[in-house]
Amino acid sequence: MKINVALKNGFIPDEYSKFATTKISEQPVVSFPIQLEILPQDTKALAISLIDYDAVLRTGFPFIHWLAADIPVTNEIPADFSRNFEGPQGKNSWYSRFYSLNNDYVINHYAGPVPPDKPHDYTLTVYALSNLTGLANGFFYNEFLDTINNKILAQQAIKLRAKN
Repeated sequence: MKINVALKNGFIPDEYSKFATTKISEQPVVSFPIQLEILPQDTKALAISLIDYDAVLRTGFPFIHWLAADIPVTNEIPADFSRNFEGPQGKNSWYSRFYSLNNDYVINHYAGPVPPDKPHDYTLTVYALSNLTGLANGFFYNEFLDTINNKILAQQAIKLRAKN
């Protein structure tokens, strides 16, 4: 399995990150396109996670930016998929009690990279699954991992850098 995200000068393009013009509660909400190749033949669904491990130095924990499951099998997850997908998406780290963002929409969809101090690397992982997860909207990361655990046919992770 192979995944690719088109970068601009080595960074996630501005329209999907801190410098986006489409924002809700000051968070970028237009997800970037993801190209997929060489999916296992028996793939029944896809799942994705986008996590900022560089955030640990500022927050004390990795920052979850996006979780989605039960994505139909495809070779391209298009731009703005998160706002158009009717399947299950999980809670990102804006849900944390350490933040005061009180917007259910932003908390349960793609909330793009907004590194505050320096460029950050974001880990995008795409999972090819043998079956649907059955997760409901608003699931948590631990539920996501537990549910996909025995369904993973293949997974691929790449690092994507975002400007501060």
